[in-house]
Amino acid sequence: MKRTKLTFLLCVTILFWINCAPKRVVEEAPSGCVPHDVRVDVNDGSMIVSFKETCEVLKSGYNIYISRQPLADDYPGQTLPASVVPHNHPVFPGDTNPDDGIEQYEAKGLENGVPYFVSVRTVFPDRTLSKPSQELVTVCGPRGEMELAIRYTSDNDGFSFAHNEYVRADDLANDLYFFSKDGRDYLASPSRLDGFLRDNKFRILDYKGDFANIHDKISTKAVPKDNRIAIESGDWVRVLTTEGFTALIKVLSIEGVGDKRSAKLFYAFSIRKQEPFF
Repeated sequence: MKRTKLTFLLCVTILFWINCAPKRVVEEAPSGCVPHDVRVDVNDGSMIVSFKETCEVLKSGYNIYISRQPLADDYPGQTLPASVVPHNHPVFPGDTNPDDGIEQYEAKGLENGVPYFVSVRTVFPDRTLSKPSQELVTVCGPRGEMELAIRYTSDNDGFSFAHNEYVRADDLANDLYFFSKDGRDYLASPSRLDGFLRDNKFRILDYKGDFANIHDKISTKAVPKDNRIAIESGDWVRVLTTEGFTALIKVLSIEGVGDKRSAKLFYAFSIRKQEPFF
């Protein structure tokens, strides 16, 4: 009987100490440690994630999350389930230019046309995390600059958006060519050169601003219908390809005379038919 009482008292004592033992508390990171001003610049199968933070405590680096599902709303705190892993491994320590106050992380091996949800968290020496930055959704696709020569005057007189490279104006993969006539400059569909070539359509957008704000200017009702358009420097052009994909072009400059004339263009290509996403 005494042994039973002693056993009971021992169990009660152990439970008391277990319940009263100090719990491990995850202290909330200072607000300045949450990355902010996140920006994503995409390209063909890749993206560069830029962000800032003003953390004044010791840190190990950052985790960059590039997910096909949104994360920030589901996990707004400082903890994540083990199944959620960052794109970077090991911890991203930051770029090699700390003086500019901007961190840049390049992610490769991504899939074009897929919406990705991007957010950043600061990582501390004990492997705890900050809260997430704002979460951006973006889609990878070919993007860059081209300089089109007058048709049939150079190997750079055509360009394929899908292949992201120069082709000849009469190549089966070509998406557009450039020519001048009667003092005007034009972009045109290859089908005007040969009926067997790609029959793309063009439309000038009523917009002169920056690329960052152009998405709202793309009306699904204003479908490109012309197989050639006159262009000037500063114009934004929407191109609808034969397959139904969308490219955006900004005319950066038009220079030269005669056969030496050329058009320098910025381009961004989306392979989402349902909704062009840039």
